[in-house]
Amino acid sequence: PRTRVFAVTACANATGERPPFEAMLTLAREAGALTVLDAAQAVSHEVPDVSVLDCDFIAFSGHKMYGPMGIGVLAGRRAALERLVPMRLGGDMVQWVTLERAEFADLPARLEGGTPNVAGAVGIAVAADYIDAIGRGAIDAHVTALRAHAAESLGRLDGITVLAPHAAASAIVSFVAQDVHPHDIGTLLDEQGVAVRTGHHCAQPLLDHLGLGPTTRASFAIYNTHDEVERLVAGVARAMKVLR
Repeated sequence: PRTRVFAVTACANATGERPPFEAMLTLAREAGALTVLDAAQAVSHEVPDVSVLDCDFIAFSGHKMYGPMGIGVLAGRRAALERLVPMRLGGDMVQWVTLERAEFADLPARLEGGTPNVAGAVGIAVAADYIDAIGRGAIDAHVTALRAHAAESLGRLDGITVLAPHAAASAIVSFVAQDVHPHDIGTLLDEQGVAVRTGHHCAQPLLDHLGLGPTTRASFAIYNTHDEVERLVAGVARAMKVLR
């Protein structure tokens, strides 16, 4: 096989689907590819044990786990990290420099040139401790229950199609509305104090492949409640009545 790098998501941000990434990573590793798991949508409630996965790298962002924006994490096995060529040059990433060449520092400094985002790093560490203190099992059970509640209730509404309605281990419910644009639904929901994301979610090729246009997406977190799910459903029902 000519595949050199295989990247897969732990949870699709546009649909809420959780692919069988464990098996997919194993197949890719057996084919000789470097493997990358995008855990951004799962990191706040379900972080796979990378020590037992056929995974060379795992990536996620701070703001998806109640941390600051503008910072993320790329964690990797040492053997995989040693294969990376530094691309961002800066202070503290070299042992010595001449006009002709440079000798890079050991990991991780060689991949973290320049002044780091210190405040962001402190913030994401505190966010990780906060999640660990609550417990990912408890968080996962809570957001999965909210997602199931929303998917079932929205699916009963006339003209609403929920994507991946039975997805497990997901905090995302995404849906399309017949003859109604998601931006209009989002505007009416916003007037009622319900925040959703509308559009292609930076995943237009996926939605094109599925034969879909933009969607409306609700994402659930530890602070959300079942009463708020009911507010969401009522708001969507009202929007459909007004806009159709």
